[in-house]
Amino acid sequence: MVKQDTREMILTAGHSLIIEKSYNGCGLKEILDAAGVPKGSFYHYFKSKEDFGMALIERASDENSEFMRDIFRDRKFTPLARIKNFFARIQQFHDEEGIDCQCLIPKLALEQSKLSESMRGALKCSQDSMNAQLAQVINEAQAENELQSNINPQKMSGFLFSASHGASIQMQVEKSAQPYNDFVDIIFKHILTNN
Repeated sequence: MVKQDTREMILTAGHSLIIEKSYNGCGLKEILDAAGVPKGSFYHYFKSKEDFGMALIERASDENSEFMRDIFRDRKFTPLARIKNFFARIQQFHDEEGIDCQCLIPKLALEQSKLSESMRGALKCSQDSMNAQLAQVINEAQAENELQSNINPQKMSGFLFSASHGASIQMQVEKSAQPYNDFVDIIFKHILTNN
């Protein structure tokens, strides 16, 4: 139990620092100091900083998948309502945590995709998993005539995540949640409709 706690402390500290700075902008000493553990502990759990990065991606991917499953499997709501709830929860997160609190996956994707093939592969796997979950709910919405049948669920899901990540970046540029709020407003008024 203690070993897992120490590993989790290192991952939690690394996650926070990478969100605050960047993967390359924080060194192992800084991460370990923030976690309050000695340097030897790092190499007990991770072979290298890249191995640590892979563990961070897997952890974030698991958290994202659980977050999505909780919303997308809540069948008290129609499929389209579940999609709206998903984006509304992200907006709520921005309101509660602030716009500087970003998702680790797109942040690492911007920084590491060209630098580490292993991390790029893990990031793609994470994104593919998220896309598949959203595509399934889009497919369900089509089956219930909430969305147009000519929409390709996989392509639409990929587009929505790409646009969502772009809106998140623009939030940092503008120091405002408005770009993300505009994105959500546009998709439900003009894209995810049955007109």
